[in-house]
Amino acid sequence: MINGNIPQPKGIFLLVQFFTVVRIPLAILLALLLAYTDKWSYFNVLSYAGLIGLIEISDLLDGHFARKYRIVTEWGAMLDPYADSVSRLITYWGLAMAGLVIPLVPLAMALRDITVAYCRITLTRFGKTVSAKRSGKIKAIFQGVGAVIIIFGPLHWSFTGKWTVDALSWLIIGVTLISAIEYAAGAISAATAPKS
Repeated sequence: MINGNIPQPKGIFLLVQFFTVVRIPLAILLALLLAYTDKWSYFNVLSYAGLIGLIEISDLLDGHFARKYRIVTEWGAMLDPYADSVSRLITYWGLAMAGLVIPLVPLAMALRDITVAYCRITLTRFGKTVSAKRSGKIKAIFQGVGAVIIIFGPLHWSFTGKWTVDALSWLIIGVTLISAIEYAAGAISAATAPKS
């Protein structure tokens, strides 16, 4: 059901919305902990990884419950990608503040997400689908898994060297920016198609 109304059962609808929204405060908590950390103990790193895991699991759970109970609304279709973008942007800002990725990573993520948002507006104006593209899903996997790998960096830098910060950062930047191309191509095609 895609509409603006709150579907029944209301409790399941609210549960889905909770799983969608909760990743934003979890990401804020993670970013604040990362920005002010001065110890990279196993306990701290596992705690940070656990928070990243909760953020990513909440993303899976909201979609799972929405499909299982057929709770698909315009509200949810807008809120989910918003919560995804904001929570990952905050997470990577925290990683950048801790020196685990270069500052260009959250900048690239913000640029990509704003570009995709405007592409979706264009697609909507021309009556085209704004559903998630395959490249967007691949980007989400790279960013989610990448954050978990990156958070363990301080425990392994003595073995791998800090060059891994640059390598992982540029990998995330590349995948992130490439994922905008599919959306931009669709928007340009829709906007320049001859009117019938």
